[in-house]
Amino acid sequence: MIELLAQAGGAGGFATFLNTIVKGLALGGVYAIIALGFVIIFKATQVLNFAQGALAAAGGLFLSFLVFDKPNQDAPQGITPGTWWRAPFAGDGFPDFGEQWASILLISVLAGVVWSMLVGRPISGWVIIAGLASFLACRWLATRQGFTWLDEPLISLIIALAIGFGVGVARGWEPSTRLPIGAAITFVLLVLIAAIDNTWIEWFGNLIIAVVLGALFGMVLERVAIRPMVGEPLFSMAVITLGLEIAIRQFANDSVKILSRPVLAPWEGDPLDPASDGGFVIGGAFYNWSWLVILAAAALCFVGVFAFYRSKLGVAMRAVSFDQEAAMAQGINVGQVFAIAWAFGAGLAVLGGVFATQPPISQESSVTVLTALVAFRALPAVILGGLDSVQGAAIGGLLIGLAEIFAGQYLATFTDTLGAGYQTIVPYVVMLGVLLIRPYGLFGTPEVRRV
Repeated sequence: MIELLAQAGGAGGFATFLNTIVKGLALGGVYAIIALGFVIIFKATQVLNFAQGALAAAGGLFLSFLVFDKPNQDAPQGITPGTWWRAPFAGDGFPDFGEQWASILLISVLAGVVWSMLVGRPISGWVIIAGLASFLACRWLATRQGFTWLDEPLISLIIALAIGFGVGVARGWEPSTRLPIGAAITFVLLVLIAAIDNTWIEWFGNLIIAVVLGALFGMVLERVAIRPMVGEPLFSMAVITLGLEIAIRQFANDSVKILSRPVLAPWEGDPLDPASDGGFVIGGAFYNWSWLVILAAAALCFVGVFAFYRSKLGVAMRAVSFDQEAAMAQGINVGQVFAIAWAFGAGLAVLGGVFATQPPISQESSVTVLTALVAFRALPAVILGGLDSVQGAAIGGLLIGLAEIFAGQYLATFTDTLGAGYQTIVPYVVMLGVLLIRPYGLFGTPEVRRV
């Protein structure tokens, strides 16, 4: 690794320039993913979600719980108790461990719930209350004499799901067919991924699970904290998201304040193997694999969003962003659109939080107290591109990333004059310069008010 870095330091002018471009695009890719989450929520609700950074940190923790805590080892690697649900892929091939099956079942049900909620079929509160109470009761009974048959979490989970759904149906809840279909499809996919037993496939499978959990978390926050505020001043709603940011970040910081949480990306170099460097060299310049993965993920995110906006739900979201009252008059479920927007925004925040643990943003490859700050680093990209523009999020993120990396590379000789960390203010300087000319950003929609 040392030899590779030395070669990178001795790279020629063009090799260094090309390396700087790729690194800047990778940084901009992370900013663009975060900015896209901001834009989607703002377009649907007209609210700037200040909780995006906390959701990013929570998403990184979701993935760390999935890949770092292994319940079927003699001693769990993590320090957080109750890890049975966090390892659908334990690296042991086809699932043969009871807790692993419980995890697969739980994740499958949650995926079905997310799909059901996205199509506008909410889950009855009685299902959640009865299911949770039943599971806790089963886990307590498992500690009592004569109930050893409840020792396996899988049995407790099946009983809890049956009771929860039964109570919900008895109280008048009509479950959507999407829920069992989504759960069944997810269950089959999880079992196949576990059976394949490939490190890369399992890690990306866990990443998708973390995104699903983040989307579900976003929908819960929207339903509890944002939906009741519909019709209230937008400033009040923005302040609520700021309160959510502080509360969620505090929980996230408590989880990593003493011990950082690794995400164990498969392209990372092995510290015990000097030959494993986590990248490659071209022209004497070192390229980290994470840069390419980030660029690919950002491209997939934007392609997926553009495709979604051409679907029926996407058209409904665009209608709501244009005029909520007119959309309601046309029979569009505005609450469903809000839930979808928060699900997408939170899911993108999870991706941004995971990639914020990787180079070029962080060299630790772990969730730390600084992970949540990635949203505020991406804020200039949001403003630069335009708060309501998807393409603006992409271009703004890439421009800000390039500006920050180029400043760090080519102005390093002026550190004594500019001060350490000068490159971190470059995005804000670029943002201010553009806003003086285009107050609504490069692709934002101008608002004309006549009096």
